[in-house]
Amino acid sequence: MATPADPIDPVVGRTAAEWDDLVADLPEITAWPLDGPIVLVAPHPDDELLATGATLAAASDAGTEIRVLAATDGEMSHPYLSDTGRRDLVERRLTETGAAYAAAGIRASRTRLSLPDFGADADADGWGAALAAGLAPLLTDAAVCLAPWGSDGHPDHDVCGRVAAAVATASGVPLVSFPVWSWNWDDPADPRIPFHRAARFDLNGVPGADLRDRKRAGIAAYASQVRPEDGRRPVLPEAFLAHFRRASEVFLLPDLSRVSPGRGGDGPGTGR
Repeated sequence: MATPADPIDPVVGRTAAEWDDLVADLPEITAWPLDGPIVLVAPHPDDELLATGATLAAASDAGTEIRVLAATDGEMSHPYLSDTGRRDLVERRLTETGAAYAAAGIRASRTRLSLPDFGADADADGWGAALAAGLAPLLTDAAVCLAPWGSDGHPDHDVCGRVAAAVATASGVPLVSFPVWSWNWDDPADPRIPFHRAARFDLNGVPGADLRDRKRAGIAAYASQVRPEDGRRPVLPEAFLAHFRRASEVFLLPDLSRVSPGRGGDGPGTGR
């Protein structure tokens, strides 16, 4: 299967339309979000809104506790910046995240680890160990852990996914994964994403919640990522954002036979 030379170059890759038929044919999640605390592992500011913004909004509407573990501050999204500019960008992205949560109607506690952005590429073991130490206490009494798919294509995403899988399993908490960069590099005709365990959350299936509009408003709040700056194209151009503006969110459900009984319930179900 051919893939782009750089799987995380949002200008080179698959369009959202190429995935539409496959996504439309996925079973719907019938019990989502789950009751009980949700723990979400976000490699970078904005990942949680892109992949799961509507899910988090729906959970907030239901009064569900949401705990977000922010692995990095996203300081490498603009690699041309000086050290001073990068520190300023961290503050901007934190402010944008607060605005995004407010726009989408998401109420969540957010724990920052401030690990080096793209640091998992150079030190996957050390970076992952720090992530695991931060994640374990957040999983106490959690109903589910949400994290990137462990083969998503960005080193930080991949380590977040693998570490979340290991820590969640040890804690007896179901892990539900989500793709982000996979939409860009994977091939819908021969996908590596494990769609045999994928399901979609229909954003239009919650009457009166306006989940799709709220998610779009949340994504729009990340001005540093979605608007041109300094004469350069947006970090996340429109063609890439289209993957996350569709009327559903896609999740990779766990193998529930591997989840210890007595915590996290029976996990999400699917149905047509």
